[in-house]
Amino acid sequence: MVKFTGRMSMIAMLGLSLTAAGAFAQDAGSADPHAGHDHAPGEHRAIDEDLNNSNMLFKSDTVSLGEVLDTDPVPLAFEFKNTGSEELEVRLVKPSCGCTAADMKKTRFAPGESGTIDMTFDPHGRNGALRRNVTVYTNSKTNPVQTLYIDCIVKPVVITKPQVLAFEPVDKGQGAEQTLSVFGRFPEFEVSRATVQDPGNFDVEVVKVGEEEVQGDTMYRWDLKVKIKEGAKPDNYRTELSIRTNDEHRLIFSRAVVARVIGDLELRPVRLTMGRLRVGDEFEREVTLKSRSGKAFNVTNLNSNNIVLDAEYSAEPVDPEKKDEWVIRVKGKVSNAAPRFNSQLFVATDMEDEDLVTVQMYGQLLDK
Repeated sequence: MVKFTGRMSMIAMLGLSLTAAGAFAQDAGSADPHAGHDHAPGEHRAIDEDLNNSNMLFKSDTVSLGEVLDTDPVPLAFEFKNTGSEELEVRLVKPSCGCTAADMKKTRFAPGESGTIDMTFDPHGRNGALRRNVTVYTNSKTNPVQTLYIDCIVKPVVITKPQVLAFEPVDKGQGAEQTLSVFGRFPEFEVSRATVQDPGNFDVEVVKVGEEEVQGDTMYRWDLKVKIKEGAKPDNYRTELSIRTNDEHRLIFSRAVVARVIGDLELRPVRLTMGRLRVGDEFEREVTLKSRSGKAFNVTNLNSNNIVLDAEYSAEPVDPEKKDEWVIRVKGKVSNAAPRFNSQLFVATDMEDEDLVTVQMYGQLLDK
């Protein structure tokens, strides 16, 4: 057995209008402002003013923003009235997601007084129909917790298909091409430049395509034809495709490109998945490296730059006589905190043209 030890070392808002739903109910007999929503019996109801209580009655528990572009934060507000007979205190407004923020400069309201919960929804990085919840906590004795809803349809100002450009396995010496399409929303939209971080193994060409319907909208398409070169050595590749456009909201962004060039040496599995771990957890994982032609070879070194793990690496042949297949093991424990890790294990061999094989390592760290 060969052992190696060490430390793994959005454009204007589209039609935003919060239309009044009518005057607030003045007593318990007013119309239910939440008709059409599936609430538990008694939720959001007005409280008889004879009760010694505060009550937060919303004009509507839902704000619909309609269609919005993923460019700029969108302001909105929930209007309410204290229909109880005591002072209302708003103790906490808790959005369900980091894309929504609440702002209340005033938290105490006298009986009969009205107010608003001002909020901002950030659509950046979102796509499609969304519903976000906001939970409101008050001092009401009968209705202390209420849920509000924000509905919208987010339309990205620039769309790419696919999000990650993944090649099918490529045989050594063959080369291959894949296309990433970029769509903009105005006729003058242009992809002015595209580059790859690994020009030694990849090329990219920018091609104008023209008008096309996407998700019900007329958009303007450009194709990025990404090629993995014939001279690329057998290995797992991951690089970034940097894209420049003339849209002020998406002047520059990137997309991942992944590819695998197959030579004589074959990894099984093709990546090392560490799974979900916590700091202090011990682990042991393995992959095999095999010669498809049955040719003998040696694993001469193993190394990784992952600082999250303390690990020992070992490699031993399945058959010491043939040496055409090796088991590579990673054993150790999680030593440092990080939300996730995506690193590489480098396997050095004495095989011609395949002297370095890269194993992609993926994992996620959980809270204690």
